[in-house]
This record gives sequence, C-alpha cells and structure tokens, in this order.
Amino acid sequence: LAAKKSKQKGARASRRASLPPDAARPKLIVFDLDNTLWTPELYQLRKRPKANKDIKLFDGAMDALRDLACDDGAWAGTRAAVASRATEDEWAEALLRDFDVDGRSAASLLPFREIYAGNKKKHFQQLREASGVAYSDMIFFDDYTANHGDVTQLGVMGVHNPRGLTFEHWEGGLRAFARLKAQKTEFMGRMFTLSDLREA
Repeated sequence: LAAKKSKQKGARASRRASLPPDAARPKLIVFDLDNTLWTPELYQLRKRPKANKDIKLFDGAMDALRDLACDDGAWAGTRAAVASRATEDEWAEALLRDFDVDGRSAASLLPFREIYAGNKKKHFQQLREASGVAYSDMIFFDDYTANHGDVTQLGVMGVHNPRGLTFEHWEGGLRAFARLKAQKTEFMGRMFTLSDLREA
C-alpha cells in the first residue's frame, strides 16, 4: 500500500515553461486566487478550509509556482503577486502559508498580495506602488473577463483561464508576453484567451 501511495504521489511531474533564451519575461506576475490558482472558490465554503483537503491547487498553478521557485536564475528579475477579490482574506492568507511548493510556502513566492473586494484596478494600483513595476511589465492570470476588462485599461497584459490555470495558459501567456515585448509594444493592455495563445 505504501508503495502504491508513493507511486501515485510521484505520478505527475511538474513542467517548466520553455522560452527562448532572449525572451523578455514579466517583472511582476500576478495571479487571481479563486478558480485560477485553486478550487473551489472560498465563498462556496462555510468554514475555514484546509490546504490540499478542502482547497486544492490546480495542476497548472503548481507548475507555475514550481517554475518560479526554481533557483537557476531564470526568474532573477521577476517577482510574483496576488490580486484577488476573495472576501475571506484571512482564509486566503492562511492557505497561501500552508500550501507547500518544493519546501517553500506559496506565500513566500507571492510576496505582494492584494486580497479584498472591489475593482481590480485598485489592486493593481497598489501592486504598482508596492513593487515599483510598470503596468507594461506585468502579466495577469484571472478567470473572470470583467477583471481583465478593468485591468487591461491600465496597460496590463492578461491571460483568461476560465476553468483554472493550466500549463498551457502559463507557458502560452509568457510566450505571448515575450512576443509583444519583441514588437516594442508600449501599451500591453490586451486579454489573451486560450484560442489566442494557440493561434499565435
């Protein structure tokens, strides 16, 4: 039984985004929480949830966080953040502390966190102030198109992941960001769907 459990636990290896050596990378990668990094959404729960029991990270979210956790220098100029409208901010903070990503907490990988109700323009204004990163150097992963509609107005490139973050969203979004930067695009405010990423 122990051997079976061990095999199941190691059955899925994480994947890292494959980018050209000279590809521009975002200086700030911003994730929504509910239905982007994890499932179910916090408003659906009646009591404080436990990580990996009541709330689980999507496979693609774990891929992204493990990618960012690698210390090979690829992400040396990049930081990560959370912009969430989750109403249970204390639950969200506790979950981020409890989720383990290769020996590190998810919270340690996401040092900038704006978790409260309201228009996400405010979240990004606060993130820009706290991080010093320009909107044009950010990328945003979120499941809700209205949030992208607000944030793209600021000049932030977004990736729409309607059923949670997948590896295809992660890698495809980073590649799309690099392509826009290579075109010397000054205003990066555009939302990419999975179809957009596949056609690019």
